[in-house]
Amino acid sequence: MSFNTPTGVKARHRFKRTLHSLLLISGAQAVSAQSAEQVEFNPAFFPGGKAGLQVDIAKFNQGNVVLPGSYRADVHLNGQWIGRETLSFSKIAGHDTAQLCLEPQALLRFGVIVDSVEAAALSSCADIASYLPGASSQFDSGESRLDLQVPQIYLARQPRGYVDPQHWDGGVDAAFVRYNTNTFTTRTGGRTQGSSYLGLNTGLNLGDWHWRHNGSYSRTHTASGYQSSATYVQRDLSALKSQLVLGEIYTPGELFDSVRLRGASLSSDDRMLPDSLTGFAPVVRGVAETNARVTVRQRGVLLDEVSVAPGPFVLKDLFPTGYGGDLNVTVTEADGRTREFIVPFAANANLLRPGYSRYSLSAGLLDEVGLHHPPRLMQATYQHGLSNLLTGYTGAVMGEDYRSQLLGAAFNTPLGALSLDLTQSNAHLPGHGSRAGQSVQLRYSKNFANTGTHFALGAYRYSTEGFLSVSDAAHIRDLALDGLKLDTVSRLRDRMDISLNQSVGDGSVYLTGSSQNYWNRNNGNLTFTAGYSSTWKGLHYTVSAQRTRDLLSERVDKQLDFTVSLPLGSGARSPTLTTTVYRGDQSSGERLSLGGTLGGRNELSYGLSSSRAQGSGYATSADMKYQTSQGVLSASYGQSNAYQSTSLGMTGGIVAHRGGVTFAPELGDTIGIVQAPDALGARINGNHSAQIGKSGFAVVPNLTPYRQNVVELDPKDLSSDVELKTAAQNVAPRAGSVVQLQFETVSGQAMLITALREDGTPLPFGADVFDESGASVGIVGQGGKAFARVSRGQGELTVKWGPDATTLCTLRYDVSTGFTAESTNRLRHLNAGACQHAPQAPTAKSPMTIRSSQ
Repeated sequence: MSFNTPTGVKARHRFKRTLHSLLLISGAQAVSAQSAEQVEFNPAFFPGGKAGLQVDIAKFNQGNVVLPGSYRADVHLNGQWIGRETLSFSKIAGHDTAQLCLEPQALLRFGVIVDSVEAAALSSCADIASYLPGASSQFDSGESRLDLQVPQIYLARQPRGYVDPQHWDGGVDAAFVRYNTNTFTTRTGGRTQGSSYLGLNTGLNLGDWHWRHNGSYSRTHTASGYQSSATYVQRDLSALKSQLVLGEIYTPGELFDSVRLRGASLSSDDRMLPDSLTGFAPVVRGVAETNARVTVRQRGVLLDEVSVAPGPFVLKDLFPTGYGGDLNVTVTEADGRTREFIVPFAANANLLRPGYSRYSLSAGLLDEVGLHHPPRLMQATYQHGLSNLLTGYTGAVMGEDYRSQLLGAAFNTPLGALSLDLTQSNAHLPGHGSRAGQSVQLRYSKNFANTGTHFALGAYRYSTEGFLSVSDAAHIRDLALDGLKLDTVSRLRDRMDISLNQSVGDGSVYLTGSSQNYWNRNNGNLTFTAGYSSTWKGLHYTVSAQRTRDLLSERVDKQLDFTVSLPLGSGARSPTLTTTVYRGDQSSGERLSLGGTLGGRNELSYGLSSSRAQGSGYATSADMKYQTSQGVLSASYGQSNAYQSTSLGMTGGIVAHRGGVTFAPELGDTIGIVQAPDALGARINGNHSAQIGKSGFAVVPNLTPYRQNVVELDPKDLSSDVELKTAAQNVAPRAGSVVQLQFETVSGQAMLITALREDGTPLPFGADVFDESGASVGIVGQGGKAFARVSRGQGELTVKWGPDATTLCTLRYDVSTGFTAESTNRLRHLNAGACQHAPQAPTAKSPMTIRSSQ
């Protein structure tokens, strides 16, 4: 093997980089400030008392020599990553290192204005400073990184966070399944009842097209079945900054109420724009009195079902199916009692930046739950930022026996963001004539930075008696076609949603609520949750109040909770003792619980509780959750004199790709597959649950689409026999893609060798170590100790410190003998004895294979 092969150069570069830093400490005179880091070292600082012992240190004068060829590298412009490029380097006469060649197209991709640059300069592989005064380049072949420094005068102005679409990574072909399964069993009154739930989010990526299916299977003692919430194919359109979706889709809910269609949609995707907002999902809060089952539905579609421990619960990881549509939450207690309440879900004010537009176009067959005669429907919306103060928007819905038009505006005022719109609807009801009406909607939001207040009036809407939304009109039309009474569908008269968060001292106050009244119902619906939380001398306490109306029985339930938490110790794993007192219309009681984490990386969390409830006596429960690199396991048990309950659950993900099948504890919409051969145990971004497995693969569960994502491998748990050539990579994935990140590794048995020359002197500091094939595998450090990484169990190494045959020696090694390491995963220490003189010396200027000396 040639010493100038890329493998040999990279290996030498890694070892020399550290030694180069040590040599700088010993005294060096800089020759120039070029990117090659050229310096000259004083040989007087190194051992040279005996003939032939003086090491040749001229090789360290160039700290970053680049050989001619092509390199795939991350490009950073003025410190900001802008993408991965294939870079070309050419040999230039009079230069020890190859010169970077930048084509005009590459400079344009980097955001450099090239109008004033002479074409001759670009085609001649000249130094970038020769045609862009003040610019410089620095290439690190060991890290595969190019750093460009270019004055702002030569750069096209780009928004903060901008990533050129040419650098968006569409990923590889792959399939994945994200699952959430649990069983819930309760025994009360001599009867045993059970339920099971399996939620699936599946996907298949083929080229630019992504197929998705979301659904759930549920089984109770009365019914069972599978329900599909969405099945569609999707791809992004970079030129339009839009998403195309075909199949079971949901119309956007910013202007009109979101509904489900079987059809197609084309809509803007704000994620493709720098620093844009991507929408939100509401937070579901509640209180469970026992080990309970919580189900969340939106417009009749089951979104999630989880088992929760006694006490307050918060669900933050929902996958909502549209921007609008309230969430119906059902809490089923261990003793069979159920409570159901609404979590409001409405979009905020529709302000856009000046000059920016947002649009959507959807068409298909209405696919709402319970419809027998679904109508065809088309919806279109358009929003445009007219100025910093004003955004205008409009929309229309056209379908069988229904049409509506909307016109509105959003205002950016010193008092907050305000939007006001008017919608006119006309519906034809077979056999019942027509209905027409108007609906006025007001939205408001404001952050008061000085007082720490965020206030949002999600929406206030008033509708006349004849106004019908898309969904209401379709259901009433359904009843009319079937000859049934029309008043069974509730028609909204007015609705107000409110949200408030206020910082108060060391704590905060929150309030969320919703009020709804109907034209054809006597009773309205008022629900709210309010609370205050703070910390006092290590105690964390929360006071909360909740008012809900059960949607089944129309029963109003009001409850007040007071919770105090105290850490039992100052350590990171100290358990926490929590006491809760609650008083409500339906139940009152007290609860004492203890919770914490166990394991080297807190992979096991547990909770124990004891409670007393008015009318049902004492109860105890226990729950645990264990997180592995392949999934999350959970279990709970509870009992009282009235019931016994158990639950088991598991969540996780499976990704199938060309390299095999890889498991993960969680999966998002846009994921990464890391390939690092032999790097078993390396963690991804410090996450103990995302580790390289035996197959050499691991899953990055969540990547931000169209943004720079830094993926790092932590070598802390790596075997000493494996070396990462690159520890971090950058990627900007497209939405829904599965991107593959390949980390190059070097595998070999690592040794720290102690040896002397034949005359008893230590090996020269800075000498190179080569294997039988001529590849550089190590270097001699302080004290004459040599570090080397070899791929064979036994063989011969050559130590070379000069230009001729008198300045090298050979030594033999055998990994099965002579080592003091207790484990093969640790660094092996070898006492090799004398390094024998070899008659022939390898050179780094011509291909040569080192021969073993006997």
